[in-house]
Amino acid sequence: MNRSKRIIAIMIGVGVLGTMSVAQSPPDDAVPPRAGSHPVAVIDLVRIFSECAQIQDLNEIMKVQTEEAAKEAQQRRKVIEDKQTELSAFRPGSQDFVTRRKDLVRLNIEANVWLKVTEQQMDQDKFDWTRVIYEQTMKVASEIARERGYDVVLLRNDFKPDDIEQSVQALRRFIQERQVLWNAADIDITDQVIRRLDAAYKQGGGKRLLGQPAGAP
Repeated sequence: MNRSKRIIAIMIGVGVLGTMSVAQSPPDDAVPPRAGSHPVAVIDLVRIFSECAQIQDLNEIMKVQTEEAAKEAQQRRKVIEDKQTELSAFRPGSQDFVTRRKDLVRLNIEANVWLKVTEQQMDQDKFDWTRVIYEQTMKVASEIARERGYDVVLLRNDFKPDDIEQSVQALRRFIQERQVLWNAADIDITDQVIRRLDAAYKQGGGKRLLGQPAGAP
């Protein structure tokens, strides 16, 4: 599969390209920080990895590629099944039987290798794009924090126990992993980050750039 046509997605799967120049985005969304000697901001990565324009485009492309891979896998299985049916018509040990069995073994090996390589490539794409999008999110968040005078940006996520595994162990892990229990709405910079990511994504070429490997110049 041509890597330039592969994309995965997040996740997360999940964003912006590493080539986007968000630093040039005008700080039109900058507002004065809250009072305090060490102001803190928060950001919701779940929203970042679900609402950004690039994430939505990546998910759409990934869905198409997954469907295409499933279709090819089905076609390969059909060929193997037909070969298996043909093989049963020949006497075991005959030259025709031996020849067709070798062909059947070859097809099975090729199908298994193709499936493994395809899955590895898709997983690698997901890893690459998730990393790029997260790194770009950190860059944008730090720019906004400096503009608004924040010293720290913390990760926050909503408490939604119905969205996790219904076990006390899963609930405890979820609670322990939360970094912010509550925050004032005006220190949440998630909306500003999304707007800048989307602006940079559009300025950089939008969906046209998604055919490139993650992080490509």
